[in-house]
Amino acid sequence: MRTDKSLAFTLRKQGKSYRQISTELNVAVSTLSNWFKGIDFSEDIKKKLTEAAIDTSTIHIKALNRARGDTLEALYMRAEIEALEEMKAYGNEPLFTTAVATYWGEGEKTSKNQIRLTNTDPMMLKVFMKFLLKICAVPKEKIRVAMFIYSDLNEEVCHDYWSTHLDLKAFHKTMVLPSRCKARRLQYGICTIIVSNSYLKKKMLVWIDQLPKIILNREYT
Repeated sequence: MRTDKSLAFTLRKQGKSYRQISTELNVAVSTLSNWFKGIDFSEDIKKKLTEAAIDTSTIHIKALNRARGDTLEALYMRAEIEALEEMKAYGNEPLFTTAVATYWGEGEKTSKNQIRLTNTDPMMLKVFMKFLLKICAVPKEKIRVAMFIYSDLNEEVCHDYWSTHLDLKAFHKTMVLPSRCKARRLQYGICTIIVSNSYLKKKMLVWIDQLPKIILNREYT
């Protein structure tokens, strides 16, 4: 078989059109038509086109992931700068320092996108709620609550207790724990305030990191 004919068959199996093969090999379309007469390349072409589409899609996804990574890095850098500026502005504000110190001791720190503070004291959670609303400007409808109660507690009573103290209605499904010793019973269970916001979480981690440094470096008389 002629070399160009062999190449023509290879190119056709790769999904090339008659015109593309003609241009690439400098062979007339009529000659190609004669060579390929009676040969069904549909399955080979479909396979190659599918493989090409997958390769193209993979490259596109990788490019998007790189771009998304760059965007997230820039976003987190902005969050860090903003957090440091707010630290200077609110460093002497009791609501700010109390809430950050509370989260430093009681809050969840491992996830990248969730602010979670768990406690049994409604006043502590109420102060943190005010911090989220007033200083962090979190919309009230973005704040969620989750209850952890023991199996011998009344869920409705606990729900009313926490929703009244925190003035929130958006509750996650209650987690029921095994009953414990009556002598140490928590009358209304445990409550968690939850905000899903990776930007705010980044800022919170910066505040937690900076707060002890500010306190330890401050002069006291």
